[in-house]
Amino acid sequence: MRVPSVRLCAGVVLGPAAGLVTLWLLSLLGRSLYTREGVTGFLLLAGCGIAIGCAMALTRLDTGIGYSWGLLGGMAAMFFCAMHMQYLSSNALHDRGREVYGVIEKETSVSSDPDNITTYTYAVSYPGNLRQRELSTVSTELKTGGRYLITVDPRAEVHPALGPRPGTDVFHLVWEIVCGVFVVLFWTASVMMGFRPEELDGWWGA
Repeated sequence: MRVPSVRLCAGVVLGPAAGLVTLWLLSLLGRSLYTREGVTGFLLLAGCGIAIGCAMALTRLDTGIGYSWGLLGGMAAMFFCAMHMQYLSSNALHDRGREVYGVIEKETSVSSDPDNITTYTYAVSYPGNLRQRELSTVSTELKTGGRYLITVDPRAEVHPALGPRPGTDVFHLVWEIVCGVFVVLFWTASVMMGFRPEELDGWWGA
């Protein structure tokens, strides 16, 4: 019976460990970025994903296939962080949201995507809020001066949402888990390239 190479065993152990550490760091990054308004957070997120992909790719340039795993790992990490940010943002109202009646002060913008889905953005005021906040609705037009039930974040970290307090955001949670699994798999494959035994050089490089 052939004893597995020590280098191969090290790759099997260190690969998943590196993937889990990456997920932990990206979770912290997503938590620090999800409250950022505008494109600043997403620009930082994209830069993070590119940096991770380049770092992994540059360490595997001499293997060919490892270069591909590095890029895939960087992309999976970027999508994981994006899904984590979306989940935290949407789930904030579920965890700590407060239902109040808000008054639509004015319509600030209207935009449509290629599928003719229209997004309306309004300035809304409600009790306990010292300044107007943005409220966005999809395919639902509200009347200026109208009074509607909305859910607000007591910490004012995320925008209010129309309607009662939402449930758990299962969609983004599932995709976050899927992306996390791929991050671990790609990290494992990439690390194992560096720890592969010499007798497998021809097979791995094929």
